[in-house]
Amino acid sequence: MATFAESKGHNRALIRKPLEMAIFVKPWESGDSEVDKIYDSSGLLVPAGYLPVGLTTKDDGATWTREQETSDTTSHGYGEPTRRDIISDVSGLTFIMQESKKLTMELWHGLRLDGVAPDADGNIVFDRPSRPEQRYWRALAIGKDGDGPDAIYMARWLPRASITEMQEQSWSEGEEIRYPASFTAYTDDEVGTAFRELWGGPGLDPVAMGFTGSGSGSGSGSGS
Repeated sequence: MATFAESKGHNRALIRKPLEMAIFVKPWESGDSEVDKIYDSSGLLVPAGYLPVGLTTKDDGATWTREQETSDTTSHGYGEPTRRDIISDVSGLTFIMQESKKLTMELWHGLRLDGVAPDADGNIVFDRPSRPEQRYWRALAIGKDGDGPDAIYMARWLPRASITEMQEQSWSEGEEIRYPASFTAYTDDEVGTAFRELWGGPGLDPVAMGFTGSGSGSGSGSGS
């Protein structure tokens, strides 16, 4: 007969922390390659064209949101719904950037600044239009736990995302200028998903995590 310690199935080695993190974005373009792995024998894989947003606030980190809306069917004689359908499932990513640079300004202002160049005196000037365009991005967040041969990478990829919440920005003596970004994920028709999670690294043990089968490395999460 198994003991309680043997039966409970606890494995503290599977507790992960993203002790380091980097967030990358690129403007959405049709025909971009999918992000289908983040590690191989050459090391960490960051797709071409993805630019780092730079330093982000420590306490806030990256917050992943998920909001589901359901529709219930109720039936006479039952105290609970007899059927529940998920009619909306929306994922999002929120973080706060700390570097004042072209990319962070593009994200926060919702502008294209490719045509902005400093003048002869080094001034940078750009205007916000009365009706900014709706821009779409590809966003890739990568966390790292462990070092060297023990390194484990955890990543989440939003193949089509847009800034949908314009948060306020404060200028004060006691705080750096911050650029909050709140992405909402949308399904990319070419990829077929709005959200993809990836794990990899030399220290990753898929069997210990419960992934014992063989396959393509992707799935719907439906268990079928």
